Amino acid sequence: MTYHTIADNSQARMMRGMEMLQNGTTVRENEDGSFAVPSQTSKDKLYEVRVLGERMVCTCPDFEYRSVDACKHIHLVKFCISVRYLNNEPKPKVFAEDAIPCTKCGSIRVIRYGTAGNINNVKQLYFCKDCHTKFRQPSLLNKVKFTPELITLTLDLYFSGLSLRKVARNVGDHFNIKIGSTTVYNWIQRYVPQVSAYVKMLTPELSNTWHADELFVKMKGGKSNKLHKNIAYLWNVMDRRTRFLLASKLSEDRDSVGAIAAFKEALANAQGFPPEYVFTDSLKSYNQAMDVFEVAGKPNHVANSGINKPHATNNRIERLNGTLRERVKVQRGWKSKNSAIAEGQRIQYNFVKPHMALEGQTPAQAANLEVNGWNELLNKAVTKKV
Repeated sequence: MTYHTIADNSQARMMRGMEMLQNGTTVRENEDGSFAVPSQTSKDKLYEVRVLGERMVCTCPDFEYRSVDACKHIHLVKFCISVRYLNNEPKPKVFAEDAIPCTKCGSIRVIRYGTAGNINNVKQLYFCKDCHTKFRQPSLLNKVKFTPELITLTLDLYFSGLSLRKVARNVGDHFNIKIGSTTVYNWIQRYVPQVSAYVKMLTPELSNTWHADELFVKMKGGKSNKLHKNIAYLWNVMDRRTRFLLASKLSEDRDSVGAIAAFKEALANAQGFPPEYVFTDSLKSYNQAMDVFEVAGKPNHVANSGINKPHATNNRIERLNGTLRERVKVQRGWKSKNSAIAEGQRIQYNFVKPHMALEGQTPAQAANLEVNGWNELLNKAVTKKV
């Protein structure tokens, strides 16, 4: 038998293993770390694939009597291990926590093979002993030059109060990595919507009372009045007990349209569970916005609330406004009402910033959402894990 014939047979077995995976063949991991693979010819027969050192063995006739390196059942197990890795699922018992499967055949017989890249982004190279493929260290984000950790660090720095230019300078000073302020802004526009889509799937445990208020921010092309030019209005809705910010919605006018949009988003982020009470100031737009709750259950609207009001205070939302004003004051202005900055600030407030009033917890933790920090949020957003 020639070398080409052996190679062709090995390729054919690999393809048959891939076909078994695509056809939904179930591989069961046994308590001892071996794998049970059903036979394709007999429904009641199982073959056992076991890892011995750096190689796999199988009890099927093809492996035992033909002296092949890997049968289709071994290839199937390799593919299943690779799928587990890509889906960020628990690894098999015989699969080391720091092991990297081959990106082509799924083999665990992989060795380190030097590094590649430049000083800004060094990546580990690997070599597969089975299919002789060289590949780079897998990344959470595809076709991205920089690591997810660096990207989420810049998001945290920006929404903590630094300007785009200061974020870029700090990264350069501390990590010797050169990025521009435009790059940081592009990351905000790209990854905040991804994280937002994930956090909107979560169900926070809230109280029966919400607070709502609005403040103005600078926005390119916004409206002008006697005191300010180019402004828009940021509508905020917050839960009382957890201080979880349910909505932070930007609108061009201070009217019922903006208030309605904010309450619609708040109700959606509360997964449709309405409060019993809503505290607002005396703005008449909030009266019309209460119609948003018509189907879910209209709450009691406590209007004309504010600081030191005898009948009802709105201090919690006013404290939030103070935090947001500190941030928007140093910003030169938002580009449009579709900017990702408002949602990014909401995510930072809920999932990253600890609160003294919550004993050092974030609002998300107070609402029993055990996910915190931009890095963890982006990881779960990309892998689609709730």
